[in-house]
Amino acid sequence: MMKIFPKFLLNAALFTCFGYFISSFGATQMSSKHAFKIKEPLLIEGEQQKNYSILPIGSVMYLDKSWPEGHETFHVYFHFKGDLASTPVDPNVISPAWLRTVDRDELPNLLNEYPLSTEELIAILKSRKISKAELVQILRDWPEDSMPQYLAD
Repeated sequence: MMKIFPKFLLNAALFTCFGYFISSFGATQMSSKHAFKIKEPLLIEGEQQKNYSILPIGSVMYLDKSWPEGHETFHVYFHFKGDLASTPVDPNVISPAWLRTVDRDELPNLLNEYPLSTEELIAILKSRKISKAELVQILRDWPEDSMPQYLAD
């Protein structure tokens, strides 16, 4: 028993030094994540949704892969509370949702359907470079009876 213990300690010390050497000198990179904090809300398109959901300003997206077709795959992490209404699926099948910026021409519909915060609205307007004159025109073209209460006040 006493002969086994020193061998165990020697092996543990060697493996520890080897692991330190590999990670310290870049022989293997433990993490190569590229993270991005978004500056404007992004639309989340569900496969069977008629409406959009919004990924809020300040969300962090982690780049997973860039595709030759011109799009990228990101991971976003969420904390969840409550009862998750779901069904099990095959973990090897990926079914991504599409994420994109808000187009200029869909801004009136988005304002009608989704209660944006002032900060989110300003970020969208700035990122799409919508002028004050264009914004005034959007508001003029808006039917009075469909204007959201938070914009009418």
